[in-house]
Amino acid sequence: MKRERRLKAGNEAERIDMQIRQARRESNVVNQQEKNVEIEKAKAEANLENALNRLSTSYEMTFEYAKNQKVEQDNEEAKKRVLQLRNEINSLGNINLEAPEQYAQVNERFDFLTHQKADLINAKNKILEAIDEMDEIMVKQLKESFDAINAQLNDEFRKLFGGGKASLTLVDPNDILNTGIDIHVQPPGKNIQNLTLLSGGEKSLVAICVLFSILRACTMPLCVFDEVEAALDTANVERFAKYISHFKDGSQFIVVTHRPGTMEQCDALYGVTMKQKGVSSLLKVQLSEAMSYIDNNEVKS
Repeated sequence: MKRERRLKAGNEAERIDMQIRQARRESNVVNQQEKNVEIEKAKAEANLENALNRLSTSYEMTFEYAKNQKVEQDNEEAKKRVLQLRNEINSLGNINLEAPEQYAQVNERFDFLTHQKADLINAKNKILEAIDEMDEIMVKQLKESFDAINAQLNDEFRKLFGGGKASLTLVDPNDILNTGIDIHVQPPGKNIQNLTLLSGGEKSLVAICVLFSILRACTMPLCVFDEVEAALDTANVERFAKYISHFKDGSQFIVVTHRPGTMEQCDALYGVTMKQKGVSSLLKVQLSEAMSYIDNNEVKS
């Protein structure tokens, strides 16, 4: 009996020992699985942290915002689009942190220049309008003056030449401000087709006729003639000098001349003499007083 009980107890102890070993093996498997789970958990947490950091740094989005922007899209197409956008971003180059300040300066300069340009264009338009207005006035006044002078020229020509005819014509009547003026004259007894066929004295007398026609059309308080009659012969010099007296009521004349015929018709003579070498002095002679002085001397004689 004891032997059977001992044998039975040994078998039971062996069975329990086997169960303990099996339980240990199973415990080791569970412990290994727990470690693997911990490792996978750590990897997942690390991947999640990396993904959140990438979402923040690369795309500047939070997880909550990105979750709300979720769209159904093919992964391959999304990757291509991301690669394309990255290449475009890289092609922009380095970020200029001073760009906002530089933009503000350039924009301020641009606004200033734009305002200046607008002011210049406005001023230009006003100047052009003023020029157009002045051109209209000048065209009107020049045409009126031309017609008035032309109306007087023939009479002045006939008086100084003793006959004949003269007139003025515009080379281009459609462009009065830039046109030239032709003088057509026909002295008595001559048929002149070109002014170049006139003698020097005749040309001078024609010019004098134009001057007197201008004085007739527009009276001037003071006129200065500088040897205008230098090319005239003696008879025409005297005629010119006497004709000036017709304008005395409206104009005063200063005539620079060396011709005796002109001097004889003047009211006063002014001359420059040099009594001493290097010292000039001005002489004035009133012809009326000189004539009275001569008459008195003749009476006394």
